[in-house]
Amino acid sequence: MSTRMINRTRFKRGLLAAGVVAALALTGCTTGGSKASGGAKTDTIRTTTVADPNSFDPAIASGVTAYQTGALLFGTLVYQDEDNTLAPGIASAYNIDDPKHQEFTIRDGLTCADGTAITPTVVKNSLEYFVKNSQQKALVFGPSAPRIAADDAAKKVTVDLETGWAEVGRGLTMNETGIICPAGLKDPKGLAQGTVEGAFSGPYTLTENKPGASLTMTRRDDGYTFPEYKTKPDGEYAKKINFAVNNDQNAIANGLLTGTDDVANVSGEAMKRFDGKDDFTTERYVVSTLYIMFNERKGMPFTDPAKRRAFAQALNRTTFNQAVSGGLGDVINSFASDDVECVIKDDASIAEPDVEAAKKVLAGQKINLIGTLSAGPNGAGNSYVAQALEAAGAKVSLRNVDNSTWSTDMMSKADSWDVTVMASLNPGRTISSGLNYFTGTSTEDGGRNSSGNPHQDILALNLKAMDTADAGERCTIYQRVQEQVNKDADIVPLSTLTSQSNARAGFAAPRINGGVPTIAMYIKN
Repeated sequence: MSTRMINRTRFKRGLLAAGVVAALALTGCTTGGSKASGGAKTDTIRTTTVADPNSFDPAIASGVTAYQTGALLFGTLVYQDEDNTLAPGIASAYNIDDPKHQEFTIRDGLTCADGTAITPTVVKNSLEYFVKNSQQKALVFGPSAPRIAADDAAKKVTVDLETGWAEVGRGLTMNETGIICPAGLKDPKGLAQGTVEGAFSGPYTLTENKPGASLTMTRRDDGYTFPEYKTKPDGEYAKKINFAVNNDQNAIANGLLTGTDDVANVSGEAMKRFDGKDDFTTERYVVSTLYIMFNERKGMPFTDPAKRRAFAQALNRTTFNQAVSGGLGDVINSFASDDVECVIKDDASIAEPDVEAAKKVLAGQKINLIGTLSAGPNGAGNSYVAQALEAAGAKVSLRNVDNSTWSTDMMSKADSWDVTVMASLNPGRTISSGLNYFTGTSTEDGGRNSSGNPHQDILALNLKAMDTADAGERCTIYQRVQEQVNKDADIVPLSTLTSQSNARAGFAAPRINGGVPTIAMYIKN
């Protein structure tokens, strides 16, 4: 990354907050007007979320809802902006040129929701809490234990690493690194429940929480900042954001079309209901990438690379994409989507479909396949994979389960599955963070690697890439990483899972760096 010492005038009006990592937002897009359905000017955005947040503690929260709501409540040092650049947030300026040393200047005038000043020491204490408690620590700081220092007089926070990690800046855009104020650190239980108002460093506070029904966020009067995006919004931040809990895609579409909701996200066939609706602005974007991941623990069948390559030959990725989304997604050639920096675009390293060749290896092979129901309607992508394997002579036991069960089994029941259709979120939007699901420390040892194989050769290349400040050199290394992963069939790239943001007239939430973050929603002038 290039050096960025950015000092921009803080703006307090213009955009509406509610953030999610790039690829996870569940809200609207851009459109005109700023009046509610009754014709009067509104200061509220009505939107939806699929479930209750699993926690309001940003360091341990996970899932779409937690990302949406967490970004409203907790500010981050920096935010992702267009073209893989960064936008200032709690940090008004930063120098991240050196992979082993980063500096952040903390913005003047920021306070917690209880009035406590956000100083470098407050930021340092929060980041150290993140390092101690979050599974995402390695995505942000790499393998080193970061040495974080605060200089309140100079308004500086510094990070020093023994092993260079070039993506610290990008990692600090993740919602998990949201700055928790002292009141929250003193009461972790209340923090997780969302009941400690003084914990919040972001633009909003949680003013109402009805589990299973709704959440209400109210904008603070002062002491916060929104991301300083290059493209300023033509409108105002909402005074309130009302989230209705709703996981029915057609019901969400109905709410938008009848004026009950202002902005919301839909997936699958519900996306087509907005075709030709000129009073809505829609935009499709990648929620996650889908790929085959193998259980490579000792004694499991797919420790054999020949079986993994045969598995790849049994699949037709275009057919998979059709099963998942009716062809609305994109066939991909990596574990990351095509808009991630350094991703490979060609398929030369991926095994071509060859069912007869696959039969020679897989005939009679017993395979336990597990998948989340989010991989297409009722897990249609998983069902296609099972059918393709059976056509290649394998004997497949398929479990299509809800996302919570799938996540639990992947993390804690390593002997219950041989292969899965991985639904990979990439909150850092980097090749390095995409590797995290199948390299490094295994889940049983406290890591995020569900494959059980650390893939030390890939880890070594990743460390080499992260220890260079030269972006071109880093991409060259990552090209090699992705080609090697494909040739060894450590994973088999499939397609993207695509979603669509929809905003009715008067509301907007622009697409930023490949996603539609709720931190970017606003009410149009």
